[in-house]
Amino acid sequence: MAQKTNRVNSYNISGTDITLRRGDCVLMRPAESDTPPYVARVERLVADDGNNEMMVRVRWYYRPEDTEVGRRVFHGEKEIFLSNDYDMQSTQTIQGKCVVHTLQQYLKLKYVGVDDYFCRYEYDAGERDPDVAAGERFTPKRVTVYCKCNNPYNPDTYMVQCDTCKSWYHPSCLDLKNEDVEKLDKFFCSRVCQEDAE
Repeated sequence: MAQKTNRVNSYNISGTDITLRRGDCVLMRPAESDTPPYVARVERLVADDGNNEMMVRVRWYYRPEDTEVGRRVFHGEKEIFLSNDYDMQSTQTIQGKCVVHTLQQYLKLKYVGVDDYFCRYEYDAGERDPDVAAGERFTPKRVTVYCKCNNPYNPDTYMVQCDTCKSWYHPSCLDLKNEDVEKLDKFFCSRVCQEDAE
């Protein structure tokens, strides 16, 4: 006999003050105690009458180090990627809620809490196609890059804007120290920009 399941709109996890709704982002308890919690988005809440248990269909977020490409210098510490990897999980594996912001929302936060993350890419976590390069598994395919290093913006890395050309740079890419650049009234990325300003 097939198990009966019913979709529900919200669910209070017993013994906690956590109320789940579709679209909430949650922290899922990992099997290993030294592993950070997994992050997922609740797609659906399902009451499993056969097992008398509440289940959630989740869409997983991946950390950069969990992808084929790995963590790169431009990935922020709190950056995660929305994947096309779905799963059914017991609500008992949820240890709390979190907030996944867009990069723009994240940059506007006055305080970044332990449960704040940001996402600017989607990641195709499907079966590995040998004809598809690892970098092609991300959407969007192109993003704005900055500095001489041509990397996307990392909110955890200090950058400074040239007062003439308005381009952004990492001081270290120009062989400068952050503390020296912070003392300047005006910053010029090159002698040409400095001469143009005079």
